[in-house]
Amino acid sequence: MAEQDPLPLSAFGCQNARCPDFGKKGRGNLYQHSWVDRQTKRIRNLRCRTCRREFSERKGTPWYQSRLSPAKGVALAQHLAEGDGIRKTARLVQVDQNTVMRYNRLLGAHGQTLHQARVQHLRVREAQGDEMWAFVGKKRRPLRPPRSRR
Repeated sequence: MAEQDPLPLSAFGCQNARCPDFGKKGRGNLYQHSWVDRQTKRIRNLRCRTCRREFSERKGTPWYQSRLSPAKGVALAQHLAEGDGIRKTARLVQVDQNTVMRYNRLLGAHGQTLHQARVQHLRVREAQGDEMWAFVGKKRRPLRPPRSRR
């Protein structure tokens, strides 16, 4: 997987809830202060000029303090989005099942927050629900006794 170009600083907002510029993007109050990992130089530490607080560019995302490689994180999210199960996703991405469940919760909560922030004031006139296929297994005895063969 090719390394992505970093997002411009205007895509970020201050993460300090007490700052007057909290969550406001494109204000020009952020600048790169350092790197989270000086060897790889992948994740930037940003500093707000207003409140002087420093934070990672990943803070407020499901990838904050993540130890997964970016390729595994994207693959995990794609498998979950396709509806693959926890075990199947863990096996394909080669991570523990608990890791998949943790990111499932984190990605779901982040998606819900993003949806509530972006999807507003819609007037829906028509909606179509698509069905999803699922296999429901039954491990107990049959509901009816088996028919006798005569």
